[in-house]
Amino acid sequence: MSQKYCVRKKTNVSVDKEKALFYAVPITSGIINTKNLASIISDRCTATPSDVLLVLDALSTVMKDQLLQGKKVHFNDIGLFSLSLSSPGFENPKDCTPKKVTAKRICFLADKELKNLLPKVEFERVE
Repeated sequence: MSQKYCVRKKTNVSVDKEKALFYAVPITSGIINTKNLASIISDRCTATPSDVLLVLDALSTVMKDQLLQGKKVHFNDIGLFSLSLSSPGFENPKDCTPKKVTAKRICFLADKELKNLLPKVEFERVE
């Protein structure tokens, strides 16, 4: 199966004069939910879809707890999840108190195994 894409005109306003160029934009073929994932996983092993759903639900809960404890969460052959923090800049380090720090986003860094899929992706242009 190939990754479908379309071509769209985008303007780069970060340069002095606006220059419009055309870029490939991915077209997703949908979203797969946890229930469907559980069904696919159960077809590949001896666990039932219900068993897989229970494990995925527990995984979600444990992952949230571990991130809140300041840990990074690593899934072998998938990647690493971690929190990104932000704060204003301060001249005195003592001014950077916990109340001035915010969690910005959850970051994901793909493992080499997952990145190795990229050269194998085939593309199909859709008009």
